[in-house]
Amino acid sequence: MGSFVIARSRHPGPRGLPDLSGQRGATLIEIMIATVILGIVAIGMVEFFASGRMGFEQEERKRVGTLLVQEALERTVAQPYAQVTPWTEQRTIGSITYTISVATQTDVPERDMKTVVGIVTWNVTPVARRSASLTTLVYSN
Repeated sequence: MGSFVIARSRHPGPRGLPDLSGQRGATLIEIMIATVILGIVAIGMVEFFASGRMGFEQEERKRVGTLLVQEALERTVAQPYAQVTPWTEQRTIGSITYTISVATQTDVPERDMKTVVGIVTWNVTPVARRSASLTTLVYSN
């Protein structure tokens, strides 16, 4: 059988414990530098996740805006040809207010045809706006 050897200090300290007086610990400066480095890394990670969250929220607003304009066009073209007229409304979803507008052009691009354009807009910031738009054609029957 193999034997195990336990390494011991040549000069045991009090109570038989190894003498660690020759070992050097971390200084206060080393601890402070490590703390600063960890702080910089932590700030970077927080900014990364915050910008990712903002990007996710912007994409969600764009998805909602696109669905609203699609629904507005479907609702408009479901009307009889003579009742396909411009309209505007506002909807608040969550904390965002969306303005939905439908515009029509008669006899464009051909006679007995209407071009229907749906546009939805919303504020990203108090001064920045985003929009989504879809266009379709309606024929007279």
